[in-house]
Formats: sequence, C-alpha cells, structure tokens
Amino acid sequence: MVSHGVKVLSPLPLSSTVPYHASQLYARNVANFVVNLVKKGQLQLDGDDEIVRESMITRGGDVVHPRGREVRGRAAAEKEDGGRRRTRTSAAPPAAR
Repeated sequence: MVSHGVKVLSPLPLSSTVPYHASQLYARNVANFVVNLVKKGQLQLDGDDEIVRESMITRGGDVVHPRGREVRGRAAAEKEDGGRRRTRTSAAPPAAR
C-alpha cells in the first residue's frame, strides 16, 4: 500500500498476532510471579515483599488483604441486617447507570 508517497509494508495481519503475544506476556508474568514466591525449592510467602503482600488474600485462615477484609465486613453486616442494607458498587451516579 502507498499512502502520501510512502510505501507501507505489513507482512503479517497484525491483529492475528495480538492474542498470541498476549498469551506469551501473561505466561511470562505468571512464571515470574511464581519464581518470586519460591526460594531454594520451597514456597516462601514473605509478607515484607510488596508483591507477595499485595497479592495475598488470606493466611492461616485469616483475611489479611485490606480490601478483602472490607468486602468481608460489608457482607457480614448485610447478613446481620437480613440483606436490607444495600451498598452502591458503581462509581457512576445513579442517573448514569
């Protein structure tokens, strides 16, 4: 294709390569995450490591992630009042929903 006197070359249909590359990127991210968790062949959940700390939801039967505790507390409060309490989860104002 020539556009404004410039020949544009595209040997591959680029859109067909996106899912493949996205899968590669995801696999690499998961592999790197697991490598970060394993030290000397043993699973090491170091709470001082930011990656571990921010991805850990529970530990020893307790909810340790702040957002998880918040959601769990809200669910418990709704259960106590028989589900009458409703919280809005959307950031959009009611008229926009």
